[in-house]
Amino acid sequence: MNVKIADACGFCYGVRRAVDMALAAEKGTHTLGPIIHNPQVVSRLSDQGITPVDSLDEVPDGAAILIRSHGVGPLVYQEAEKKNLKIIDATCPHVKKAQQDAKKIVEDGKKLVIIGEKSHPEVISISQWGVNRAIILDREKEAEKIPFSDCLGVVVQTTFNQEQFKRIAAILKTRTRQLDVHMTICTATQQRQNAAVALARQSDAMIVIGGKNSANTGRLAEVCRQQGCPTYHVETAAELETSRFCGMKNIGITAGASTPDWIIQEVVKIMENLQAEGTEVMSEELLDKYDYEENPKKGDVVKGTVISVNDDAAYVSIGTKAEAILPKKEMAVPAPEKASDFVQVGQELTVEIANNIKEEGAIVVSLVKMKKVEDWKEVREAFEQGELIECTGKETNKAGLVVSIKSLRGFIPLSQGDVRFVKSLDYLVGQTFQVKVIDIDEHKNRLVLSRKAVLEAEREQKRAEALEHIEEGAVLEGTVVKIMPYGAFIDLGGVEGLLHISDISWKRISSVDAVLKTGEKLQVLVQKFDKERNRISLSLKALQKNPWIAAIEKFEVGDVVKGEVKKLLPFGAILAIDPELQGLLHVSELTDKRGAVVKDLVNIGDVMNVEIIGIDTDKKKISLSVLAIQKDEEEKEVRDYLESSQSEEGATIGDTVEEDK
Repeated sequence: MNVKIADACGFCYGVRRAVDMALAAEKGTHTLGPIIHNPQVVSRLSDQGITPVDSLDEVPDGAAILIRSHGVGPLVYQEAEKKNLKIIDATCPHVKKAQQDAKKIVEDGKKLVIIGEKSHPEVISISQWGVNRAIILDREKEAEKIPFSDCLGVVVQTTFNQEQFKRIAAILKTRTRQLDVHMTICTATQQRQNAAVALARQSDAMIVIGGKNSANTGRLAEVCRQQGCPTYHVETAAELETSRFCGMKNIGITAGASTPDWIIQEVVKIMENLQAEGTEVMSEELLDKYDYEENPKKGDVVKGTVISVNDDAAYVSIGTKAEAILPKKEMAVPAPEKASDFVQVGQELTVEIANNIKEEGAIVVSLVKMKKVEDWKEVREAFEQGELIECTGKETNKAGLVVSIKSLRGFIPLSQGDVRFVKSLDYLVGQTFQVKVIDIDEHKNRLVLSRKAVLEAEREQKRAEALEHIEEGAVLEGTVVKIMPYGAFIDLGGVEGLLHISDISWKRISSVDAVLKTGEKLQVLVQKFDKERNRISLSLKALQKNPWIAAIEKFEVGDVVKGEVKKLLPFGAILAIDPELQGLLHVSELTDKRGAVVKDLVNIGDVMNVEIIGIDTDKKKISLSVLAIQKDEEEKEVRDYLESSQSEEGATIGDTVEEDK
């Protein structure tokens, strides 16, 4: 028999710190509640005069009170100060951080969510720092029921299961616009769980040492059982039943964060003595040769009846000496929160033997494996026929997204998650969607999928449909999907066209993103459609009236208008006669002096009256003149003079005739 201790087990930093502070305290010091969840440690401290109390009412004024590693709420500190108590604060630093995070979340006006056990003293203390406004939950179903909020702030019990936390956090993302997660799970807790899982996978049985009321020890036992490994949770070596380990080859030992070294060593010593006594009945080679007629083999399908069930597993009678274990993870995918939610005592099941049977008491059976055979067949057919299958996003990692397909787990590489470049596939967690199988190997449990292939096919289909309705001169509604320095790409419902910067507006624009935004919807004209190259040129300004044409309609040749000099040229000046119109005042129309220099006659900013002497709408040119005004004025003077002269001459002749009469 090989006995191995997990790489990480026993006292964590926070617990060891609290125990050391208690050992250093004066006799007569009280701890508010058991200092840690380990009766043996609490008993030893009591023998040294460090005794637990349930409330501060039991502590005389002026005495010393030790705050245990689980922490307490702010009201306890206030009450202790009123009683003039000497406070020895042994709150775990990780718990302290969770308390302060909860306080800040509430102060920032966010809704506080605590992921952890409602009745656990640590969770209660965190909630009190959050002024008891927290939503406390530890199951996925509870997360699904919370009301939608604009912003959720999350803190986690320091000893909470990491994988369970990830599943709950994924659900909480769907219940808010902003999820602010404060990762307060202690690294020591995760290290102990990871080490226990690794050891359970290579052991015939696991011994988990720690208080029965210790949450982190209970979770260690839970994760070991989830590996299909028979697990025995004991508080001390006295609870060991060594007969259970007869015939086993590899025994793993781990311990909770509140388990002292001396208790661990007692258990290790007993198991090593068992090893030395040669209680291993047979070697693995002999077992392979021995014919156990009553024991089925791995892969056999048998019928059985559920004889008992707890939260973690059901025990099924299949006709062997020992009952078979049906762990909840082998009941369905995803696993039920409680085994008792899925099966009941007396229920008859058809199950598959999931492990190699070498000894009594370690038969693991599975419902999932039977279902997996059917599901692999279905996936294989989809792969061979190029059909799509439906999956649900479960969790992400750096390489991509893990998904579930009925009882199977598949993987979508990051590059196969979308048609566009993305840094993460977090947005697909909890979503159900179709994928294409691109690689499959049942023996290696390998199932590689592509969502990108599905999206590309859908996009190509939409593109083909859209191209059938596109023709030059058509006005279509589109959406801006990408902005480039030279223009914008517009989605026309499955196919994209280019709106060049020169076709956006009649006015000069500094940049494309100054007038267009990604996601903006607009009407565009199809200017050109190259069917062979599938290139579409679009125009926005073609649907707008040319502002120059609209402005020039207000003017005619011969109109006298005011113009402001905007630019000087060697041969004339450019004048603005309207916000949209500029015209040329040639030097020959400015003065009749030969060899005149424009800059000697006018300056930029000068305002003068000019006459429109020419309008070329095709070339969008306007000719202006100052001399034409002077000429018109001179001609008017001549006309006025002639008209006046004729009037006077006619009056004199008439008068003469009248006088002759």
